[in-house]
Amino acid sequence: MILKLKEKYIEASSNREGSKGDATTTLLYKNQWVRILLEQDIEETDLNRLEVEVSFPEEIISDESDSIDFDQFTEHIKYLQKLRNNGFELSIIGSGCILIASKTLKETPDDNIFRVLLPPEVPP
Repeated sequence: MILKLKEKYIEASSNREGSKGDATTTLLYKNQWVRILLEQDIEETDLNRLEVEVSFPEEIISDESDSIDFDQFTEHIKYLQKLRNNGFELSIIGSGCILIASKTLKETPDDNIFRVLLPPEVPP
């Protein structure tokens, strides 16, 4: 998974040319809890921003039982802490409690960052 994530990052960051608008956003990974995005400012060609969004899965939010898998929630909070320990900034946005970890990069990060980006396993 690390190699696939890194390949998607390299491909997206090299496809900056020919993009229209001020910025592009590329989805690098998505599961029920996590979305990993690459944001690129067309004007700042040497800067990329990795953004990790963590939120409750839609099926949990819309479920009438209002039950949350607290073990999964705890694992994702630990995941955000691990990102913070590796230079990502944390923030919370929106009323839906979307937790964000972000990091601005000038070059392709080393494999350790891609290892840290791997989210916790989510049971089917």
